[in-house]
Amino acid sequence: MSDYPLYLMVRFLSFSICHLPIGFSLFLARGMGSLFYYLLSRKAKLAYLNLKLAFGDKISLEKRKIMVKEVFRNLAMNLVEFLYFPRINEKYVKKYIKISGEEKIKQVLKRGRGLIFLTAHLGNWEFLSLVAQVKGYPLVVLAREQKPKRLNSLLNQYRTRLGARLVIRGSWMREILGSLRENRIVGILGDQKSGKGGVLVGLFSRLAWSPKGVFDLASHTQAGVLPVFIIREKGPYHRIEIGEEMFLTESSQEFLKNFHLLLEEYVRKYPSQWLWFHRRWKASPNKNILILSDGKAGHLNQAKAVARVIEKIVEDKFATSYRLQAKSPIVETKIVEVKFRNRFTKGLMNLFGLLCVKNCTACLRCLKLCLPNDTFNEIIHFFADIVVSCGASLSAINLILAKENQAKSIVVMKPGLIPVRRFDLAIIPVHDRPKPFRNIVVTQTALNLIDERAMREGMERLQATSDRLQAEKIKIGVLLGGESKNYSFTKEMACTVIEELLRVAKDLNAELLVTTSRRTTPGVEKVVKEKLLGNLHCPLLLIANEQNIEGAVPGILGLSDIVVVSAESISMVSEALTSAKPVVVFEVGRKGRIQDTKHKRFLDNLKHKGYISLVKAENIAEEIEIILRNRSLKIFSGERDSLYGMIKNLVS
Repeated sequence: MSDYPLYLMVRFLSFSICHLPIGFSLFLARGMGSLFYYLLSRKAKLAYLNLKLAFGDKISLEKRKIMVKEVFRNLAMNLVEFLYFPRINEKYVKKYIKISGEEKIKQVLKRGRGLIFLTAHLGNWEFLSLVAQVKGYPLVVLAREQKPKRLNSLLNQYRTRLGARLVIRGSWMREILGSLRENRIVGILGDQKSGKGGVLVGLFSRLAWSPKGVFDLASHTQAGVLPVFIIREKGPYHRIEIGEEMFLTESSQEFLKNFHLLLEEYVRKYPSQWLWFHRRWKASPNKNILILSDGKAGHLNQAKAVARVIEKIVEDKFATSYRLQAKSPIVETKIVEVKFRNRFTKGLMNLFGLLCVKNCTACLRCLKLCLPNDTFNEIIHFFADIVVSCGASLSAINLILAKENQAKSIVVMKPGLIPVRRFDLAIIPVHDRPKPFRNIVVTQTALNLIDERAMREGMERLQATSDRLQAEKIKIGVLLGGESKNYSFTKEMACTVIEELLRVAKDLNAELLVTTSRRTTPGVEKVVKEKLLGNLHCPLLLIANEQNIEGAVPGILGLSDIVVVSAESISMVSEALTSAKPVVVFEVGRKGRIQDTKHKRFLDNLKHKGYISLVKAENIAEEIEIILRNRSLKIFSGERDSLYGMIKNLVS
């Protein structure tokens, strides 16, 4: 029922435009395009994001928005010119359209095998077919069948009014092959996203699925291929540029790569004239991860652990599904340490995120108000597919940037006042007592970067550093912490721990692989050095504040048969457990009378499940001997499998 009214409306608009000066019609079209910018907000947002993905910080935030408006205006002018088609003739083409490289068309047609115009949604691409008809070239026009039949018939009549042959997409291959054998010209848009059977090619540094039909047609018929682009110079004036002939390469991927390099060159020159509304990079294997850091090393490592799982998921899918080898990493991870202007703006940001996170424009203004300019510019220009943060202070910014980029949001630990349901995925340890919800993954430990690869690489570095390590001896890894908010590791306790370790090392003829942490106090470091430096049972001693070997902790964990770790650090205990080695945790002193219930829940849960042995410092030696003799502890299998499944559903 809507077909006929729509048909009449288009006929009326076309009739009206054809009786107005073309310059005035295009002036009205620009105003109409500005109106569409506000009415079609979803399309505007998609164009904005595509521009951000393509150009990043090369185009400012304000310029990007202006460019999106220009895209709408250009499209509106294209529409008006299409409705003006009944009036376009040789005189119009001669006045308003310049052609560069026309002699190349005649050279290819002389061979008698047909010609393919390979073009894109750039400028007013509909003009290409009409100009070819005006020039008298034997043209074939491809068109999609539209549901409104009368309107579809009218549009096709406009496209073929000067003698072109019409071929409807869907059952077009036989007719196209026949037309090329008749030495006709076929125009094909080569910048669209393909479905099944396409190939991956790079466009603006990101892989995109592209149709290889042009390559197949040219290979089958030996037709010539010319890249053709039309550019709007000003108002009704256009320029058609016909590039050098594209000869067939060994693979469709290489052929299409050459075309996309040329396309990218044109789009960079005339960005507001390309059609940015289609999801060109949908299903691209490339993923950009933005990690927001609050400056705490433990929080950053947890966010990095999530990024590693995402990398593994994408690489597995890329290798198995696409069966291609990437020449460059397909996952880019950017880490930004977020600094606030002051404490007040930090609190304001979290409050604003709780109240107004759905208003994207207001959120960006608040973000700019609360962050220093360098931090704001760094995070706002990076196109992210996934935003990851750890800790409550960055939760609001995570949501704002996820909305800005239409990205997935992943938060590690409880997000403070902001409801967990607002995030796509929340990874929360069991000792934080999370309430069950479909987007929550509950972990037993704090996420960390310990895995087989990290331990293997760390072992190689340590073995290259120390020639005192003996392969046949039992190795006891020792991770010594230090002062924290609620816990104290004193010199007296350090003496007891070292004496116990030396005693068990002597009894078992074992080696101690010892490292302190950044939090270890100078007094404890002095005790450790006095008792262990040069000792035959301690071939490896690392004082973190004096010597920091990259991968030292993963290396120690990889070399060890059993691990001893101080209890004050959830991160260190989690790293020890993730190594899949038996873990002995020795208690340290508490500061004051306040009980750290979260920390206690963490240790009690692991002890209850049989993953750790929690002992006093004076019982370390006895406990190590019992564990090595009886293998009484469960081996912690890690959290990555459960994370892999949840994040895979999110990323796919």
